[in-house]
Parts: sequence; structure tokens; C-alpha cells
Amino acid sequence: MCFILSAIAFLAPQLLTDHLQPLINSALSFLGAPFFLLVNFLLLAVIVIAISPLGRRKVGGDAARVEFGLFGWLSMLFAAGMGSGLIFWGVAEPALHSVNPVLKQSLYENTQTSGLALTLVNWGAHAWALYAVFGLVLGGLSTKSGEAGDIAAPVLNVTKGVINSGWQFKLSFSIKLIAIFAIFFGVVGTIANSTLLLRKGLELKLGIESVLLSGLIIISLIVVLYTVSAKLGLKKGVQALSKFNVLLAFGMIIWLMFYVPIKPIIDIAIGGTWDYIQLITTGTWQLESVLKNPEWANGWTYNYYFWWLAWGPFVGVFLAKISQGRPVWQYIIGVVFVPTLVTIIWFSVFSGSAISWDQTHSAGILAAIKADYTQGLFVFFEQLGWQGSILIWSSLLLLLIFVATSADSAILIIKELSSSNKNAHTNNTVNLYGWSFALGLCAFILLVQNNEPLNRSVAIIGALPFLVIFILQLVGFIKEFISEFKH
Repeated sequence: MCFILSAIAFLAPQLLTDHLQPLINSALSFLGAPFFLLVNFLLLAVIVIAISPLGRRKVGGDAARVEFGLFGWLSMLFAAGMGSGLIFWGVAEPALHSVNPVLKQSLYENTQTSGLALTLVNWGAHAWALYAVFGLVLGGLSTKSGEAGDIAAPVLNVTKGVINSGWQFKLSFSIKLIAIFAIFFGVVGTIANSTLLLRKGLELKLGIESVLLSGLIIISLIVVLYTVSAKLGLKKGVQALSKFNVLLAFGMIIWLMFYVPIKPIIDIAIGGTWDYIQLITTGTWQLESVLKNPEWANGWTYNYYFWWLAWGPFVGVFLAKISQGRPVWQYIIGVVFVPTLVTIIWFSVFSGSAISWDQTHSAGILAAIKADYTQGLFVFFEQLGWQGSILIWSSLLLLLIFVATSADSAILIIKELSSSNKNAHTNNTVNLYGWSFALGLCAFILLVQNNEPLNRSVAIIGALPFLVIFILQLVGFIKEFISEFKH
């Protein structure tokens, strides 16, 4: 199925553009608002869990032991979750929402701070709460639900006593198949999107204008990185790359803050955070009521959240694995609140400094972003002389490795979901290289189309059917949890 859709994208891209995207938009207009409302309740639920007696439980049970240090753990969860997207949209999204205000100005007067606030709705606490819930369902609170990170276990709890073992096996197989489908296209869309920015960087710095050549170079580098990282495993591969990238990201933030005026960054950070708090306490519960055009949410916020849902199966299993032994309250702070704080800092520094620079120097940054999302970061950094060149290359390296750290985590989980117990070593090796090649090939096919909205549509193909599984997982988890308390 993965290769069939990729072949269609390569041979008849107009077919996907004409039929897939309208179909996705229709589904989002019907499912987007209810699902986002569910995510609001999940954010509230994880906050309650963190401060309740349940927060003192350990992820994985009382016998579980912490395997990774605090910095390594935080680095891995952040890099796996959404690191690459922050590079792609760090300058572009808040700036775009400030140029074309989306929120009603009668409610949010300052377009710059409201633009940041809306960006944080898309990338902040709600998204990370969704990931946190996946991790808890797959081995966090209940000692049985999600045992050993089994993605099918919570659903099988719902059907226990209702269907026989034969049908349970078929159901488990179907769940894993849909999960693989969701993860695969979710990551493919991310790789293709990120490569658009990488390709623009190569065109700017090396003069490589050929889409095929630049795409081949970038995809090959990404495939080699995530394959080697996945082959080395969590400690030697994924953790090492994640730590390096987080250090590089903070180095870029500090460097940029030394070079640009600090006051605009502080102003937009404080104002944007305040607007964000207002949004998550009131506006997000009826998001369409605070938007100028309610249809906007289908292409942005709702699309994002189905994208996070597509990533949920692998990020949830990954979080459950690397968080063993940690108190649930620490898990929730680390998975929800620390990444949200980093996201606020990142978008405030990059968008705040870019918008301020554009207003002060008439640099054309905002105009470039309106014309092409991928230009804003480079147009801004080019204004900074030799330091800007270093920041451009650092951004490209950061994006390359963030994509790899997301993909290697996904490959590890896909490999587990698709492997059988027979000839385990041989199957694991074949699965690793097979899925690595498939991801790279399909991402390259999408890259050639050079269509960012199509990338987003492809990324959530698998998430739509997985929504049913996710709801059943929640029901099964609650059922198992209630049963635990009774006994």
C-alpha cells in the first residue's frame, strides 16, 4: 500500500492533488473540531494525573528502573517528537500569522503576539499532551494496559470476552498494520517537508538548482544517518544524535540572542505567552469561534493534530520505552511542559528577532515568507553577514539530524511492529534496511512534486483510520485501569 500510493504520487501527482487533498479536507472539516476538543480534555487530564496520587506511580511499574540520564532522556523525547518542524517553521509560521492575522483582532489586538500564540497552539502543550497520553496508555499508569509497549493491548482489553482468540489475533494484526501505515506516511511527509527547506539551503549556498540532484543528495544523507542510528540502537545511535542536536539548537539560540536586539524577543515572548494562555484556557475549547475564517483550521491546526496523531503510535511506544522507571509526574513534566517551554523560547527568539529586524531594516523577510515559506529563515540570516552564513549551515545540519532522529525512532518501532518471532535476527535486519529504503524512496518521490500542502495531506493519510484505534485504546486503558482499582 505504501509503495502503491508513492507510485501514484510519482506517476500521477495530479490525481493526488485533485482527489486526495479535497478528500482529506472534507474529513478534517468533519473530524477536526471534535478531535481537537478531545485533545483539550487530554491536556487537562495529564495535568490532573501529574498532581494527583497517580503521579507518584512509576512508568512501567514499581520494578522498572531508569535507563537514561535526564539530559539524554529529554533530548531523545524532544528530537523524536517534533524537532525538525521547529526549524522549518521557526521564523515562518509566527511571521506568516502576523502578516495575515488569523485570530479575530477584536479579541487579540496585537498581531505579532497573537501570531506566536496561534503557532504555540499548533506546536505546544496540546501536541505534547497527545504524545504523553500515548506513552501512558502503552505502559505508563496501568500495569497491564499497553504491556511491553504493545500497541494492540489496550484495544484487545476492550474486546476481551467479546471475541474469541482467533479474532483477537486478526484484530491485533490489523491494528499494527494501520499503525505502520500511519507512522510511515507521517514520517514520509515530515522528511519531504523538511527536505524542501534543505533543498532551498543547498540552492542558496551551493548553487544547486536541480531538484533531482539536491533531493538525491539530501535524502541519501538522511537515509544513511537514520539507518546507521537505528542500527546502533537507542544508547549509541538515537541518544547520541539527539544530545548533539539539542546542544547545537541551544547554541544557535544563544548566538542569535547575542547578535540581535533582545527587547523585541522578550516583548513577543511575554505577549505571545499571555495570548497563548488565554487561548488554551478559553479559545481552544471553541477554536473556530476566535478565528476570522473557521475554514482556516482545516488546513493548519486540525491538520497538525492529525499529523501528531499519525506520529503518536511510534512516539508513544518510544516514550514508554525510554521513560521506564520515572515517576509519572516527572514523565508528564518532561514530556509536556519542558518541550512546551523550549518551543516558546525557540519561536520567540527566531520569529521575534526576524520580525524586528525586518521592521528596522526593511529587509523583505516578511514579504519573502508570504511568497515562499522556505525563504524566510535564509533571507533573515543573510542579513547577518558571516555570522548569518554560520547560522544557515547550522540550521541545515540541525534540520538534517532532527529529521534523522525522528526517522530512526520511527524505524525502530516500525521494525518491531512488522517483525515476527521466527528468524528474529534475519527479519530485524531485513526490516531495518527495507523500511529505511522505503521511507527514503517515498520521501524523494514527494520531494520531486515540490508541493508542501500535498506533503501535509499525505502525512495524515494513516492518521484518519488510526483515530478509531486511538479512541479504542483510551477506552481499553480506562477499562483496565478501573479493573485494577477494583482488585
